[in-house]
Amino acid sequence: MLKCFSICLALILLLIVNAQGQVLSFSFSGINAAIPDGTPTGLVNAQSINSAPNVTVGDINVTLSISGTTFGGFNGDLYVTLQHDSGFAVLLNRPGSRSGTAQGYSDNGMSIILDDQASADIHNYRLALNGNNGTVLTGALGGTWAPDARRVDPATVLSTSSRDAFLNGFNETPVNGTWTLFLTDLSSGGTQQLNSWGMEITPVPEPVDSTLATTIGLLLLAVLRRGMRK
Repeated sequence: MLKCFSICLALILLLIVNAQGQVLSFSFSGINAAIPDGTPTGLVNAQSINSAPNVTVGDINVTLSISGTTFGGFNGDLYVTLQHDSGFAVLLNRPGSRSGTAQGYSDNGMSIILDDQASADIHNYRLALNGNNGTVLTGALGGTWAPDARRVDPATVLSTSSRDAFLNGFNETPVNGTWTLFLTDLSSGGTQQLNSWGMEITPVPEPVDSTLATTIGLLLLAVLRRGMRK
């Protein structure tokens, strides 16, 4: 009886796991491409995915690695977006730019994860880390942050600007296709490069076969009732 119970339970768990879907990882490394300095022309890095037919996005996180070159760059110069199919997200929009300080943060480089569910907004990362906006980081920014999501002109963006361009804009879009990362460095005086980026995508769960689930459930119930009678 115990063996049968274990088998039934394992089948049910297998159904649940299959329904939840496996996280898909995509990593685009070794790019090391310069971001044009002080111009809206920017850098475009497009990556095509064709390994997930008929799979749609349920949730997505983005990894991003940017570093200063020569004498370093400034994170507050950066405006970065991601586009795919009908989806659009603002990953960075002049981090640190706020009333009285339009230039944003002067820290150099980052290796981060962007996740809609993160508690802290990337735009105000110094405030989250140090409790103030003035303390310069001693190294590149790390950690997991919520995307900037401010769909406003980088020339006028503030910490108080509305946020509506999150990564959930890709939900229900196909995983396959071309994903386009766009990066601009909007102030002269420091140069940066895109090292790598990537995505962790949780697909929309596939529906559980209701007939099979019902059969297993009834079998498990019968086993439990049999055990209770003994």
